[in-house]
Amino acid sequence: MSVLLASCQRPVQPLRPPPSFDMQGPTPAPLKVREDEAQSRLLRDHETPATVEDFERYAGTTRVLFARDSAELDAAARAILDRHAQWLNLYPEVRASLQGHADEFGSREHQFALGEKRAAAMKFYLTAQGVAAERLVPTSFGKEHPARTGGDEISQNQNRRGETVLIGLPASARERGE
Repeated sequence: MSVLLASCQRPVQPLRPPPSFDMQGPTPAPLKVREDEAQSRLLRDHETPATVEDFERYAGTTRVLFARDSAELDAAARAILDRHAQWLNLYPEVRASLQGHADEFGSREHQFALGEKRAAAMKFYLTAQGVAAERLVPTSFGKEHPARTGGDEISQNQNRRGETVLIGLPASARERGE
């Protein structure tokens, strides 16, 4: 009987290794900041308060753009978020609101959910770059706060965005209206 059962078994084949994925994607273009300016920022005086203007100057922009109906960060968005992360890591006392926005194509509920996914993607990326998760507050506005009005594709492309808005600035920066 055991001989009969042994002859019914299939031959064992080794399993193929699982596929590997490049999670980083293409390497973004290097940041074009003068070396002396970048070095001075890295060695900043810890008494100098963080300002919105300094963040915008360092990062170049507070916005990242997304493809239609997508929350995937492309290489350009990752390069911008790398600069956001570098600045936020220089100023650990500052918190940020990560705001997800969408275009007007689709239901309010769908676009609100898409804004949430975009804000979450930004938070995930920034935390991977060393920014503490408790400093980042994801928020969705869906299609409620368009950057540009108009039904044309160029306008709607500007509405498919994520924005990093600084919150929790030190008192001295808030007192000056920054």
